[in-house]
Amino acid sequence: MTNFHEGYAQDDTKPPSERSTGAVLAVAFFAVAAINYKHPLVASVLALVGAVLASLSAFAPQRLKRITVLWFRLSLLLHRVVNPVVMFLIFVVVFVPAGLLMRIWRDPLLAKRDKTATTYWIDCVAEDKNPTSMNNQF
Repeated sequence: MTNFHEGYAQDDTKPPSERSTGAVLAVAFFAVAAINYKHPLVASVLALVGAVLASLSAFAPQRLKRITVLWFRLSLLLHRVVNPVVMFLIFVVVFVPAGLLMRIWRDPLLAKRDKTATTYWIDCVAEDKNPTSMNNQF
């Protein structure tokens, strides 16, 4: 696909580093542990897993390679599923009602038929006949 300015190749996304993946997962585990503070066993297990991930990301990030690859594949899968759903919801919530409201109050394409009209030709306005109006068309 060299005809486009943008690159639409599938393999242009690089996975994150093992260190950043471990740090993000450690913060996530600490946050879930903080949310579950009323259940001490669950909170302590989650905090322990967060501490192990934080120490691995700081001192031995190469150990997190498999977790990083799995996390990256999960994010690509979520992107393929969530992106079309979100775009569809935006279309249904924003554009469909806007189009319906515009059809109620306006007729921008002049699509309504006028049985009394002899023609649908729109005459050119005098200022549009100026020869300089053809300059810089694009």
